[in-house]
Amino acid sequence: MAGKIFADMKNIVLAVLTLLIGGAFLAQKLSAQKQQQQWREFVYPQDGFAITLPYAPKPYYDQGDRHINVYSVQMGKTVVTLRAISRLMDCETALADQWEEADKKNAKEPLVKGSLKQISPAGMKGLEYETDLGAGERSLHRFQCADEHRFYIFRAGYAGKQRPADVDRIIKSFHLVSPVHDH
Repeated sequence: MAGKIFADMKNIVLAVLTLLIGGAFLAQKLSAQKQQQQWREFVYPQDGFAITLPYAPKPYYDQGDRHINVYSVQMGKTVVTLRAISRLMDCETALADQWEEADKKNAKEPLVKGSLKQISPAGMKGLEYETDLGAGERSLHRFQCADEHRFYIFRAGYAGKQRPADVDRIIKSFHLVSPVHDH
């Protein structure tokens, strides 16, 4: 009788182990599929741009301001946010103000040395810099001015000192499209 109980217990343990191993394998496979999401281009003519993302963000107004649409995606611990601002502003002044703000001593988020630079993606004027958030995290800040009515602000928060490839992929995919104007 003890031999039969032992055999039954052995079969139960084998069945449980088989289920656990099979479940772990399936979970790993699903996780790998999720990581290789179907990236695709999303076009936002109302804000005059297109961008490649792992999924469609749900745009919302920044603090209720209908002139600032916010687009955000999260990939693990990395969050990329794009603010599309559509209001009259002087590009040179706005960029100079941002440069001054980034270069402040005693800033809440200290500037990563050597990261502040002028950029000109696709002929737009802009600037970019990184800040140290502490606890091994950083934030990328990127400002791009398309014209006197369209200004784009990227912010990406991530862990580590190396900017994730997905952040670069998103930023490099950004391009202007003919805007649709509200009347």
